[in-house]
Amino acid sequence: MRSLLVALTLITLGATARAQTKQQLIDDWERQRSNMLAYIDAMPDSAMSFHPTPGVRDFAQQIQHAVSTNLEVAAMALRGLKEAPFTIDSTQLHEKAALRDYAERAYGFLLDALKASTPSQLLKQSAVYNLPPQSAARWLTLSYEHAVWTLGQTIPYLRLNGVTPPAYKQPL
Repeated sequence: MRSLLVALTLITLGATARAQTKQQLIDDWERQRSNMLAYIDAMPDSAMSFHPTPGVRDFAQQIQHAVSTNLEVAAMALRGLKEAPFTIDSTQLHEKAALRDYAERAYGFLLDALKASTPSQLLKQSAVYNLPPQSAARWLTLSYEHAVWTLGQTIPYLRLNGVTPPAYKQPL
């Protein structure tokens, strides 16, 4: 009887740990969406094409780069698609409202895919960007890290346009 109780406790703890881990992923991605949208909102409409030096992405391109990577990872690693289900029209990239809408839709797609994912889907190996196979959870972590890195690069873009960057929303 004691063995059964221990086994049930371990199964329950394992399920709880997986649920917390998935919920933590969801919380992190919700926070990143909020941070990304705050940066888009903070940049003046007139500065969407701003870049601090020649040869680097402008502000809208930086945002699109991070958001598109997140969307592609969700599509390929979580949903098993060959490519992202939508993009932003290049003629609208520098329109603040269109960029914000694209970011909102992309994060919505990612979060819906993550919320609907099963533990086996999160563990499923896939090759993305011709890189060695990784689990979907790992691809999400790498994409999250990439987006934080890219968003951080936009701080000088904001400051050089007289904007104080939004405060980063910390995890609870």
